[in-house]
Amino acid sequence: MGKKDKALERLGQIIQDMELKTGDRLPPERRLVELLTVSRNTLRSILHSLEARGLVSIRPGSGCYLRIGISASHDNPLDLNLNPEKAMADQLEAAYMVIPMIAEHAAELIGERHLEALKQCSVNISRSIFQKSTERVWNECLTFFRLMAVGTGNDFLVRTVEQICSADMPVYDFFFSMRRNEREAIFADHIKLLHALSARDGEWARSITANYFLRMCNMLEEREQIPMTDLIFRSLREKAEQDERNRPWQA
Repeated sequence: MGKKDKALERLGQIIQDMELKTGDRLPPERRLVELLTVSRNTLRSILHSLEARGLVSIRPGSGCYLRIGISASHDNPLDLNLNPEKAMADQLEAAYMVIPMIAEHAAELIGERHLEALKQCSVNISRSIFQKSTERVWNECLTFFRLMAVGTGNDFLVRTVEQICSADMPVYDFFFSMRRNEREAIFADHIKLLHALSARDGEWARSITANYFLRMCNMLEEREQIPMTDLIFRSLREKAEQDERNRPWQA
């Protein structure tokens, strides 16, 4: 059982021990970090995952509230990994479907301040790759997409990105086992997306972001034998066919 799974199991036990009911507030974030022995980022990832499933409600400035009751006579309903392969595939499908549209929208609305923040985030991604810190690479990439969503001015889109990316993106677990050109391609996509946003080119921004997540899906399927959804399978096949058509003809 992984660290996150153990934290979820422990959180379920804490809720049961405190006899929390629907509508009750969970302990403060600082206290949960101590009780679960996890980092603040991991705790927030767990809580956002639970919120995405409708199990808790996060109210900024107020706390995290239980939306369901947990009975001691049942298995822990906070377990997010009943089918981990499907969870990975569903997460990446959602990212592929939604985040490119947000990128297109951001290209029309994003301001200079947020573009500067994205430039700094790109620098941070580069530094985290140099430092070989998988967690930092993931956190900075998530920050990049969140800042892009913030640039739309739509708080719901920001929350949507946070929820889609609330669970750790599995492709980052083996980021430093990738070939160098594969790591460089992921970083290059962030730079190209930044250029597309700066150029206010929504179609370009959408295409870059879609290809970014398709690349992740392809690597997971090839390296980890994680079967992707039918939508991703078709999209990968169509992209391969398009790349073949666009390849210069050789005698």
